[in-house]
Amino acid sequence: MPVPIPGRVAEDLRRATVQVLTSGARHQGNGSGIALPNEHVLTNAHVVRGPRLSVQSWEGRNFSARVVKSDARRDLALLAVPGLRPPVVSLGDSDRLRAGTPVFAVGNPLGFVGAVSSGAIYSIGPLRPVQGFPWDLHWIQADVRLAPGNSGGPLATLDGQVVGVNTMVISGGLSLAVPSRAAESFLARLQNGPSLGVTVRPLETKAGQFGLMILELVAGGAAEAASLLPGDIITGANTLRFRYLDDLESALAQSSGPTLTLDFYRGGSALRHVTVQLRRGDLPSAA
Repeated sequence: MPVPIPGRVAEDLRRATVQVLTSGARHQGNGSGIALPNEHVLTNAHVVRGPRLSVQSWEGRNFSARVVKSDARRDLALLAVPGLRPPVVSLGDSDRLRAGTPVFAVGNPLGFVGAVSSGAIYSIGPLRPVQGFPWDLHWIQADVRLAPGNSGGPLATLDGQVVGVNTMVISGGLSLAVPSRAAESFLARLQNGPSLGVTVRPLETKAGQFGLMILELVAGGAAEAASLLPGDIITGANTLRFRYLDDLESALAQSSGPTLTLDFYRGGSALRHVTVQLRRGDLPSAA
């Protein structure tokens, strides 16, 4: 059921949503993007696969663009677009979303520039296992109508806070979006933010608790210096229990000081705690 959207809020978000155009010998398409400060655009990684890349602003001006960094697993990419100066948006807190929260999407589906659709949050969390899809990550599902060209555009609350990056349509016609918290973690990693220096894999402990098993340690990294070992299972940080793979990166991005206290299990022992001195670089990854 359509949700009424304040006209000024929708108009502001339309002006901050750009078209991302790609072209090449075997690929040509268009998607959407979210204007950020300092001439940058946030979009989906799958939108920028073509060899030639440009961005078109709300006014119809074309700008050359380049990929600063992308994360295929999280399906996010950051573009540098010299000269682009549209209104910019603010990222909201996707952790505050609940099923039933009214939201709306802006994008350029099927060539219709600045199209708006509305609906409500359906669910938040990991998806059912799907072959070849990172179902273990945290996703937003909403009953907002999307079509080709919406990918990379904003999913927002009725006050204009961007809480997700629209990504695709899944079975049942529901839309899938990357949560804004995951987008913030992605952007923080670009700024050489604090890291543990680990490669982790999500799993469920024997007690049914979500955890991240350490597979590898970066030599000289923060985790190694704190005497963490491969096989240790991290279950939380700063007294907050992890629920999703993104939570570790969120904890790092939101850390206000030089340390982070981790909860972890080693072998069959009881829950342990360790305070890690955070370092820059050697960012965590998932496998």
